Amino acid sequence: MNNYNFKNDFPDTPLGFKNKVSDTLNNLPDKKEYGEMENKTIFKKVSFKKRVIVTLAATFVLGTTAFAAGKVFSLVGSSSNIPTYTSLPTIQQVKDDFGFNPKLVEKFNNGYTFDNGYTSNNEALDEKGNSLGKSKSLNFSYEKDNDKVMLGMENKMLGGKSEKEILVDNYKDTELYYTSYANKCVPPDYKMTEQDKKDEASGKYEFSVGSRNVEISQVQYLSWEQNGIYYYVLATDSDLSKDELVKMAHEVIDAK
Repeated sequence: MNNYNFKNDFPDTPLGFKNKVSDTLNNLPDKKEYGEMENKTIFKKVSFKKRVIVTLAATFVLGTTAFAAGKVFSLVGSSSNIPTYTSLPTIQQVKDDFGFNPKLVEKFNNGYTFDNGYTSNNEALDEKGNSLGKSKSLNFSYEKDNDKVMLGMENKMLGGKSEKEILVDNYKDTELYYTSYANKCVPPDYKMTEQDKKDEASGKYEFSVGSRNVEISQVQYLSWEQNGIYYYVLATDSDLSKDELVKMAHEVIDAK
């Protein structure tokens, strides 16, 4: 991890908005891969404007962070391709494993059903690679007709909301923020071309690092905070609309 340097491989490029979880979904294994143990490491470069983090600021999306020790330059996330849960856990199981009481949904009204649950270990780094904080998140994968949607949650936020997130709903005094973008995920040894730099500067693509091959995907991300827990619904290359994702969030908010 420490051998990889964004400043060397991505020199003088704009540090655009990066979603720390987009590649988590892309990197979730197919069922045939469960027999092998493999740690996935996701590298992100992110940009921040100066402001104080508010406790209730939404969620996993990076936009602004200033720790006492310094400013976040990147997030590193790692996860195993072996599920933490192969059936929906109980609230007590999650409390024992993660230290918080989540809202759990086994099947959404639109037919997306729990498939597996994965643990991600996340760390915020400054520009010199020094650790500014760590967190552990829980990511539930839901599937319908070979389309996957992620429901993620954690009780500690590394980063703040991106300025690209927009408030799209206020449901039972819970604010829901949405963003969508085209993500170009590249291998760790990828060298950005001049066209890549133009595409990032224009907002055509957001760039992230962590895939084996260059992959372009359309990402939708909806986030909110409830009772001190930070949630998101993530859809990649999905036919689901923004309104459908909002309805799924309502179901999580209403869950007992």
